[in-house]
Amino acid sequence: MKYAVCFALFLGLTIFSSCGSDQDFAPADNALVAAQQFLGGCLKGDFKQAGYYLQPDSTNNAQLAKLKEAYYHNNSDQRVEYRSANIIVQNDEAVSPTEEIITYQNSYDKITRKLKSVKTDQGWKVDLKYTFSGNL
Repeated sequence: MKYAVCFALFLGLTIFSSCGSDQDFAPADNALVAAQQFLGGCLKGDFKQAGYYLQPDSTNNAQLAKLKEAYYHNNSDQRVEYRSANIIVQNDEAVSPTEEIITYQNSYDKITRKLKSVKTDQGWKVDLKYTFSGNL
């Protein structure tokens, strides 16, 4: 009985500690994976995933908050369309060994956009400052 209580407590703590962690996301080993994971999170409305693949700083976090707000301003039919959309990569251009510009569309709105990925110690991350400043 004593062991059953200890096992249940251990199991509960293990489950609790894994909830809400970033362990569900693997570091991106290249710029394209970072961009695809970030964009996939945004299209699905999974901003926790998108945030994991975002280079963390106040400007990027503010831009992500704006993307999240814009996503939820869409009606439910539009959000369903975005969730089922595919990412179409048109170009992947290396600017340097640690920076790449990815030109892409999604299959729902078909608007061509650019995204910058940068190599960090935590893997490749998306840097929105360059996307929204036009300084690509």
